[in-house]
This record gives sequence, C-alpha cells and structure tokens, in this order.
Amino acid sequence: MASAGILGKALERAGKKPTFKAVKQLYSETFDEIRGLGSFYLFADFGSSYLPELRKAFGEEFLVIDHHQPKSQEKENHLNSLLYGIDGGTEISGSGLSYLLARELGENKDLAALAIVGAVGDMQDYSGKLKGLNREILEDGISAGVLSAHEDLRLYGRISRPLVQYIVFSSNPILPELTASEENCIAFLADLGISLKTGSRWRSYIDLSENEKKKLATALVLHLQKHGTPEWKIKYLFGEVYTLLKEFPKSPLRDAKEFATMLNATGRHGESEIGRAVCLGDRSKQYKKALSLLLEHRRQLRNGIELMQSEGVKETGSFYYFDAGDRIQDSIVGIVAGMLYGSGFISPNKPIIALARHEDNSIKVSARGTQDLVRAGLNLGLALKETCAELGEKSEGGGHFIAAGCRIDESELEKFLSLLGKEIKTQLNST
Repeated sequence: MASAGILGKALERAGKKPTFKAVKQLYSETFDEIRGLGSFYLFADFGSSYLPELRKAFGEEFLVIDHHQPKSQEKENHLNSLLYGIDGGTEISGSGLSYLLARELGENKDLAALAIVGAVGDMQDYSGKLKGLNREILEDGISAGVLSAHEDLRLYGRISRPLVQYIVFSSNPILPELTASEENCIAFLADLGISLKTGSRWRSYIDLSENEKKKLATALVLHLQKHGTPEWKIKYLFGEVYTLLKEFPKSPLRDAKEFATMLNATGRHGESEIGRAVCLGDRSKQYKKALSLLLEHRRQLRNGIELMQSEGVKETGSFYYFDAGDRIQDSIVGIVAGMLYGSGFISPNKPIIALARHEDNSIKVSARGTQDLVRAGLNLGLALKETCAELGEKSEGGGHFIAAGCRIDESELEKFLSLLGKEIKTQLNST
C-alpha cells in the first residue's frame, strides 16, 4: 500500500490517472481482470516470480518493482534490487524502490515519508536504524521537511499506547517481570514517580518530559542488567525512531511504525483501498475507517493470543508451532505468532510456525523469529523457500530472515513440518 501511494501520487503529479488493484497472487483470471484497467501496468512490491507470465499477458507494457527473490536474472521490465547487488531484506523495501522511480519522475522527495513507512513495516530497521538505500531515502525525507530521525527508546507505541501498555507489550527486548504483566508495569512506573495520567487522559511516551524519558530509559537499562540481560541485547532498547512531521502530533500516522501497523490492519482485513486512500492523503472519511479497522485488528489479535494461551502450542526440536484452523484469520495468524513472544507465553529460543486454513482449504503457513535467532543464523525466508521446493511446484514460499510465509496442501503438512525442522536445524547449527 505504501508503494501504491507513492506511485499513485507521483503519476497523478505527472498528469496520469492511475487505477489500482490489490492482489496477493497472479492467476490466469487475474490477468484478464488487470488487462482492462489501463494501457501500462506497474506491479509494485511483488511480481519477480511471474515475469514469463507477465510478458505473455502484457507484452512489453509492464514493469515489475520488487525486492523479493527473483526467479531469473533478466532486467527487462524488471526493477529488482537483488539484481544490482542490493539486499532487499535490509537495504531497501518495495516502497523504497517505488520511491526511487517516483524521484525520477519529478519533484517527489516528500514521498520519502511513505517509503520509510514501508521500510519499517518490513522490519528493515531491526538492527536499530535504517541502512543502505533506505538511508539515502531517509535523508531525502529529512531535507524535504517531511521526516525526522533521532535516537530514543524503540518500544512500539510511543504515540498511541498508554504508558503501561507501552511497556507491557515490549517484545524486543522482552523485559523480565514487566513484559505481559500490567500490575508490575504500573508498580514500576509508580516507583519512578511517573504519572500515568494528565487529568483524565492517559499519557503516552511522547507526553513525558525529557527528564521523565531519561529516568524511564535508565530504569529499564538497570532493570535488564539486574536480570542478567546481555549488554548486546539491552542495546535493542535504543535506536532510531522516525517521525512524519506533516502528520498531527497525536495521530498514529506520526510514527512510521504505527503508520505501518495501520496499513497492515487495513490490508489484512481485506480493505486495502482504505489504507491506500490514507497513503494518498485522505485524513477524513477513509482515515476514520482505518482507525476503526486498527481497533478491530487489535481486538482480533488479542482474541487470537488468548486462544493460543488457553490451548497451548506444540514444540519440536527446531520450532514451536500451532494449528489455528479457521479460528484465526489466515491473514493475521502470523502476527499472533510473533506476539506470543512478547506475551511471555513462549521462549524466544526457537522460531514459531503458525498454521491457518485459507478459504480454498489450503494451509497458510506463517513463520516468525526473533532478532537473536537471526543473529544465530536463522533465515526463515530461505528455510520456507527450500522446504517448498522439496514439496514440488504446487508450493511456493519465501519472505525475510525474521518473517516468512507460504501455502501448502493439507496432505503435505506432516512432510512439510519434518522438512522445515531439518532446514531450521541446519541453519542454527551452522554458526
């Protein structure tokens, strides 16, 4: 959606009238639907796996803009960072590539803000700050006056979450005795003399004075040291945060991560046109709808976590896993899996694999890991890609080091889990 917002705005400024369509995969009937939408076709943030099919369907009237692993090395009609030695998992996202194209089309440096939203939504700042071409794009946004970046606590929700929830849901790093314990977090903040409210309004992190922020940061560091947390892991507390300066100060769109979460909520609940409208500038009707979807998204995530906490997860030698069937939407089951780390329900010593049923009765597989596991050699995108390759042509998987997904047939589940376990074991034992 960030890519669509960037390209849509750039094309409008160039005097074009873009039409949009959100698709997850390309089928023969999808080509027919797309063909009637215009005379030239941009496939943003996906498409590198479909070049032969696209060429057959659209001739030379298309361009793929992607950062995922391509099937071939051809560059015609194909802008993929990996073909130029640029890591699409850490140095630039699909929205970043869309921005580079938009920058060539005209005065569009203000669109760098959306490119950064896409980058942090893809967790490309997991090392503590953006790097590579993302850094160049960030500098464009700063010079255009639409972005700022500064070192701060990097817990999620600095604008939208009340202080207690800001700490309760910390998962990177997990805060011993604080993560998942609202009672302990309330006591922790009370001991620091930090008020939770201003009048009747709950305070968020950005409402704190500079002195209160320093006091909280110091207390969290001392708390982690007290519990024997390694110094390198404590560093995860701090890093760059990215502020969209043209957004209202109390809006979740003000923070790049929270903006990305809102877009995620609209897309995962089948309302991508709402997220796209927000990216294109809507701050009234569609924005209000997006806020409502964000609340519903959080409610469903909470229900999903409670379901897994009541039923438990299974464990193999290489990973945790659970099968939610159709009780958790396949579009959000991976997020639920990742949040189980932050809830304290599972240990961060293994990746977690989540299974859910798609509407066509296939199994949606979502895999999540931690930064510690990635440091130890985990690459979930590669693990799923290699596993699916062994299953055959019907299955195709991939993604990033820390998060990936695929779709498999029900009949392949046991074989899939066995093969995936071997792949992950090899990765984590090779370092």
